[in-house]
Amino acid sequence: MIVEAIQGLLELNDFSSEAACDVDRAEELISTEFFPVILADLRLRSEEEGFRLLEAVRRLSPSSRVATMTGYADAATEARLRELGSHLVLRKPLGEDELMRALRDMLGAIAAAEAAHAGDDEELYASTQATLYAIARGRFGFPLEDAEELVQETWVLYLDKRRDIRTPRTWLSGTIANLCRQEIERRMKDRARTATSPVPHERPALRTDDSVLAVRQALAKLDDRSRMLCNLIGLEQHSYDEVSAAANIPLGSVGPLYMRAKERLRKAL
Repeated sequence: MIVEAIQGLLELNDFSSEAACDVDRAEELISTEFFPVILADLRLRSEEEGFRLLEAVRRLSPSSRVATMTGYADAATEARLRELGSHLVLRKPLGEDELMRALRDMLGAIAAAEAAHAGDDEELYASTQATLYAIARGRFGFPLEDAEELVQETWVLYLDKRRDIRTPRTWLSGTIANLCRQEIERRMKDRARTATSPVPHERPALRTDDSVLAVRQALAKLDDRSRMLCNLIGLEQHSYDEVSAAANIPLGSVGPLYMRAKERLRKAL
């Protein structure tokens, strides 16, 4: 009842949220999606479950900010909560205005922290790469090649929407987690379809000279920059650093631009 009431209050105040009534469901949510703010009660099935949730947040989503609600905490308990990563301890009974003010303050602190570290796209790209790859490879288990595709897709989406994004680091982490989950769901559906579909007749393979001609014709249809990126990165295997220097393109933009160029090439083919 408390969870449903709080989630209803959040919706009335235009907050998007996910709800969990026990620590297992909460761990499942934070392992598959990034939440900038987590509002957690200390006493779930037991008080120890509340502590276990904080330990899970610190392990699975260390960038999240946690507000812990409790009506029982003494000084020692509050010290332990803060030691485990709770940014704010809210004492119950808690009024609606107090709760909303606390959440807005936490979100404001996140926005301010990100604004203080915000630079140009190249600096943002360099400073977030390790985190984005860790999410795709460590949390979701994608191999390096797939992780690279997911990271670049995340950046393509970011560059399209960046004017409306107030907290880019938080947005990037949440977006790649969503893309990873969507990719896993897509693969599971493909496997299910393959398992129930009849084996199709194999199409005859193109001869090597036909394949080369098809690629050349498709490249000719691209704009100059897309064609250059496909040639330098896809065919000649130059690194992003080399392409950035040779083409005078910011390093952080090379990957997203190459992703777009590959998509245009696929359509042309």
